[in-house]
Amino acid sequence: MAQPNAQEDFAKLSADLATLRSDVAKLTETLAAIARTEGEAAADAVASRVRAGKARAEAAAAGLVDEGLTAYEDAKERAQAITGDVGAVIERNPYGAVLTALGVGFLFGLLSRSR
Repeated sequence: MAQPNAQEDFAKLSADLATLRSDVAKLTETLAAIARTEGEAAADAVASRVRAGKARAEAAAAGLVDEGLTAYEDAKERAQAITGDVGAVIERNPYGAVLTALGVGFLFGLLSRSR
């Protein structure tokens, strides 16, 4: 009688192993599905953060461009005003302007001389 019990036990063990394999396969599929879902959620979160960062960077760049254009326009107006003022001074006192230019040139020459 020991023989039939061993065969029955082996058959039960084989059935239990088949059930265990099936359960492990189902568990593997479930874990893979969870990993896919979590991976997609993480990818979506990263993509939305990248889009938000890009939008902030574009807004900051647009603000900098506007500030740069404003500064350029201000500098241009100041340069035109200074040019007009210098032109008026030169027209009123041409000899003084020439002597001043010679003096500035002489100073630059002295400063740039190698020793």
